Amino acid sequence: MALDVGTVRGWAESVLRGLGPPDGAVLQVAEGTAPGAGAGVHVTLAYPDGSSVTVDLDDALPEPEALLLLAEQLQDSLVESTGGRPVPPCPVPGHAHPAAPRVSNGALSWRCPLDDTGGAGS
Repeated sequence: MALDVGTVRGWAESVLRGLGPPDGAVLQVAEGTAPGAGAGVHVTLAYPDGSSVTVDLDDALPEPEALLLLAEQLQDSLVESTGGRPVPPCPVPGHAHPAAPRVSNGALSWRCPLDDTGGAGS
């Protein structure tokens, strides 16, 4: 099943709400192809400093895997842009690492990467 631009935009907006991107960051979502990838949807987050990250989601990816890849890539980019500040912070008190994205039944949540059974949903 082909990924839909509207669905992917909704995912990206939801992920960014949970991560808290910097003011002035611009989200772009478009259909297309990329070198080494098939048809799909491409998500670009452009930062105010001129840098950006693009996540290429190939149509061959099942939706849960595409959502998880999108969350992981946007999170990695935001952690890098904050100088390593955990974004979002782990929901377990006292843990200094960022929460990890999980997809279950089509929904994304952020949980402690050390605890597969707990954590806070987002």
